[in-house]
Amino acid sequence: MKRALIAVPAAFLLALAGCSDDGSPSGEEPANSAANESSESSSASEPVELDLADAAGACPLIDGATLDTVTGEDFRFASGGPGETEGEDAPAQLTCAVQTGEAAYPDLTLFVIGTEATVEVYEDQLADGTESVDGLGEAAYWIVHTEDTGAGPALEMGWYDGGTIFEMRYTTPADTDPAAVNDLVAGFTDLAKGIATAYAEQAG
Repeated sequence: MKRALIAVPAAFLLALAGCSDDGSPSGEEPANSAANESSESSSASEPVELDLADAAGACPLIDGATLDTVTGEDFRFASGGPGETEGEDAPAQLTCAVQTGEAAYPDLTLFVIGTEATVEVYEDQLADGTESVDGLGEAAYWIVHTEDTGAGPALEMGWYDGGTIFEMRYTTPADTDPAAVNDLVAGFTDLAKGIATAYAEQAG
């Protein structure tokens, strides 16, 4: 079944507008993910060496050992925090960005935000282009981006679970083979399931 990429602003607006009349996002798509944008906010923590539990925001949800095993990289620095909100009625959001410290890429970003939208509304926001993920939340997708951004291909995975939207993006160094990124889907699915479980445990 085809899934579509949820551009991060669409997910954010979906979370804010939740049950809007037409359910359609507005605004243009930025080049970076919301996790990148939000992690740059003044409320984000300074980068810290892993253990990820020492960082703020969504970072403690990520299993660093699994991330290293799946990617074959040595991620050592993380920065996270609550993202910017549009007012006191805006849903809570958490972000995290993880890097090796050797270069800008590879990196992993994670964006978590609450929403009043139903899973049906979430699914209605999806356009063509991505594949579904089984056993992850109530609805989930993945896609590999190959656009020329100065970095390599990026694997994006997102899911909806119990009124919460999760978006994760792993961006590789330039000249990485897109086929190699496709091969990471199973491993990142396991990482995502760990994030979902950790979030559920954290929420009590």
